[in-house]
Parts: sequence; C-alpha cells; structure tokens
Amino acid sequence: MSNNIKLMNNTFDLIKKFNKKFIFASSQMSNMTYSNYGILKNIGEKYSNILEGIIVKFWNVYGIEKDLSKSHVITDFIIKGIKKKKIDMLTNGKEMRDFLYAEDCCEGLEIIMKKFNQIKRYNKPVDLTTGKYTTILNVAKIIKKILSEKKINVSIKPSKSSDTVQKDKRNLPDRFFLRFWKPKYSLEQGIVEIIKYYI
Repeated sequence: MSNNIKLMNNTFDLIKKFNKKFIFASSQMSNMTYSNYGILKNIGEKYSNILEGIIVKFWNVYGIEKDLSKSHVITDFIIKGIKKKKIDMLTNGKEMRDFLYAEDCCEGLEIIMKKFNQIKRYNKPVDLTTGKYTTILNVAKIIKKILSEKKINVSIKPSKSSDTVQKDKRNLPDRFFLRFWKPKYSLEQGIVEIIKYYI
C-alpha cells in the first residue's frame, strides 16, 4: 500500500506540473472496500477527477504473459492444460467474470487518447470491457475443448472453495464507450491465440 501511495503521489505531482492529458488505469474493483487493491484504485480515481484525467476501469484483461509467476486465470489454465493435462482450479468456478483480450484493450486505450475530449465526462469513468459475463468453470471448458481439438486431452478439477477475491460481486459496466469501440475478439478467439503461442 505504501509503495502504491508513493507511486501515485509522484506521478500525479508530475501530471499536475506539466498539465498533461492522461488516463488512470483503474479497476472494476475500485468500489470493493474490503480489498486493499480496490481502495488504492479508488484513491487514484479521486486524484484523477481533480486533475481532469480519464479514469479507465479494467475488468479482467487477459493475454500472453511472459512472466508466468504472475499469470492470471486464463493463462494459468492453459499452461496447466498443456503441461499437466489437468486444470486444477482454485475455486469451484461458479464466480463470473467479464474478460477482455489484451489486443482489444490496447486498441481501446489508443481510441480513448485520440478522442480524449469527446470521451471525457466529468466524474464518470470509462469501462473498457465487453459487457459479457462468463463463469470461470466455462473458461476451463472452453480451454479443454480447444486443447482436445489439438489432441491434448485435459481433465478439469474444480475446488470446493468459493471466490474470496471479488466475492463474486458483479458490477455492471457503463456501455458508453461501446459507441466508440467494439472488441474484435470473442473469449474463445482470444483463448485460441494464447494457446497457439504457448504450444
């Protein structure tokens, strides 16, 4: 928490000094006050409103990850499927998430900066997301299906634990940004690209 606060102080001081247009990378968890991560994102949003930046709320961005020690759920499941032939899950998989492929995310951010003044709305964040929810168990099933088409047979082993990170709290994204941008990749198409890379 201390490092995050220092980072925000230094960054926002520079933005104020040079009066730059900027995007603050927030999260759909910024209203989840039981999470330190969510609280820090909320503080960053307060700074950003004062300095008139655009707050962009990321939901669950997934893509190719080079540092596998920091891999997130989709990459983690793919690596487990390829290497172990088994996706052993940390939860029962009933929790739902809204996933956005990294290439679509990058394109969305570029559009936000290019159309900054059209997109900026006082005190309203931009939700950069697909607006489509799916269960974590369904993600595992999609990966299993794609890997089976490549002759890699995978079993899925859900845990008995429930989600303790987001506690399956489902925020509803504001669909405003979909006037300017639409994701090109479905969840299955994004997963196919990642599997191609790791295989």
